Amino acid sequence: MSLFDHLFAAVNVTGPILIILVLGILFKKYNLINSDFVATGNKLVFNVALPCLLFLSTASGSFSQNLNTQLIGFAATATLLSVVFVWLTAYCFIEKSKLGVFTQCAFRGNMAIIGLALCVNAYGEEIIAKAAVYLAFITVLYNILAVLLLSQNRQGMLKKIAKNPLIIAIISGGLWSQLNLPTPDIMTKSMGYLSQLTLPLALLCIGASLDWSSFKANHRQAASATLLKLIILPFIIVSAGILFGFDQQETGILFLMMATPTAAAAYVMSKQMTQHGNLAAEIITLSTAFSPLTVTLGLVVLSYLGYV
Repeated sequence: MSLFDHLFAAVNVTGPILIILVLGILFKKYNLINSDFVATGNKLVFNVALPCLLFLSTASGSFSQNLNTQLIGFAATATLLSVVFVWLTAYCFIEKSKLGVFTQCAFRGNMAIIGLALCVNAYGEEIIAKAAVYLAFITVLYNILAVLLLSQNRQGMLKKIAKNPLIIAIISGGLWSQLNLPTPDIMTKSMGYLSQLTLPLALLCIGASLDWSSFKANHRQAASATLLKLIILPFIIVSAGILFGFDQQETGILFLMMATPTAAAAYVMSKQMTQHGNLAAEIITLSTAFSPLTVTLGLVVLSYLGYV
């Protein structure tokens, strides 16, 4: 394949996501959707549509076959080391009160929506079950680390994690699969309809929620966190994964999950637990805007070198 062929293949993965994000921006600008729609849409995705998608994906296959312990263990270790690396690096130039927010935004990617969408575009629907199991373990780790970074009061952390709809859906689907329970057609079709809402609705809401007007006081910190999130950390982690010996699909999943922009949940937690929610909002906006470019270039390089 020529370099142009690799570029075309990469654009096919990231292009549809970029188009829906841009449509979200345009729909909001021309009042086809508003802030109330975005808030309601996000709740619908997080509490209903995405859990349905993840449940069906894990319930329909073998949980043990989709559990890649080496990949998950590597990703968890890489995440922990990333937090230490970002914290120590940022300690020299970030205000101490902003350090937790900065660190969370630099490592916490939007795996559940953008990462999952990228994996589906790259490998097809059959990858969802593997990505969902990966997502379950790393999401738990993300939440624990976010609470440790942001909060002085860590009571109730496990309760909050246990009530996460995504984790409940994946664990329920895994148990359903392990017990070999039947999935009636009416259940599969009705949950399937809801699950089909997930990616287009979530991406529209992400696009509509991007707010460049907040990109003011913290632009240097936001740019630094975005550089770490989209380029530096994915480069280090994926390079280590290649040396570790992961195959093309495993390397692809690792890159597409690690190279995602900062998750919207980082803003919610930063707003609730600190005084620096605006910094998180700026990092989310900037990283989301530039991620289609960085992911596309990353895929071109990795595919050209034969790693994905």
